[in-house]
Amino acid sequence: MSQNIGIRTGLTTGTLTGNQDAYKFNFLESFSIGYKLGVLVDQRLSDVIIVKPEISYRLYKINQKIDSITNDIYDLEQAHQTLAVDLNFDIELSNKWSLIFGMGLDYLISQKNTLSLQNFTEVHYKDFNSYNSDERLDPFATVGLCYKLGRSILLDLEYRHLLDNWAMVSLNNNNTVTYLTSRNIKLHMINCSLAVLF
Repeated sequence: MSQNIGIRTGLTTGTLTGNQDAYKFNFLESFSIGYKLGVLVDQRLSDVIIVKPEISYRLYKINQKIDSITNDIYDLEQAHQTLAVDLNFDIELSNKWSLIFGMGLDYLISQKNTLSLQNFTEVHYKDFNSYNSDERLDPFATVGLCYKLGRSILLDLEYRHLLDNWAMVSLNNNNTVTYLTSRNIKLHMINCSLAVLF
């Protein structure tokens, strides 16, 4: 058994799928790029199995369009800052390639909503005073591939799927941001990151 500590940096994306009349969902239009920074442990358990626990900070964004009661279509960008804890396993397929699978939890630190229509822009920050800790936790399942660039550099490509459905943002009668209670939207993430082991 061997163990290494590493740092990770990379790009992260978020996009939505769902079915709700008030929203116009498009996988590519909702696609937006953010970033992540993290610290991981690379622990070899056997000849082919490696466990990689990780703590990271992630900023990801979601774009959507919202119909207002005046039939105007607003653009909404939701920027999320999270603290994430992931437990992933690598199954070595060859000297260079590994299959990644695992799970993780994201704790929502802040959510910034930018609402825009032509020259109009308005920014709202989600108020977490009425939320408990459980409501700010999002569970994810992860699959992906790892490519080794030498002995101490890892290039990971991961797909993360939110296991709990989202409640979306909408507009009230005054065209200001409100939060729906129905949870019927799926969140998808793709992470591409580089890790350096020491």
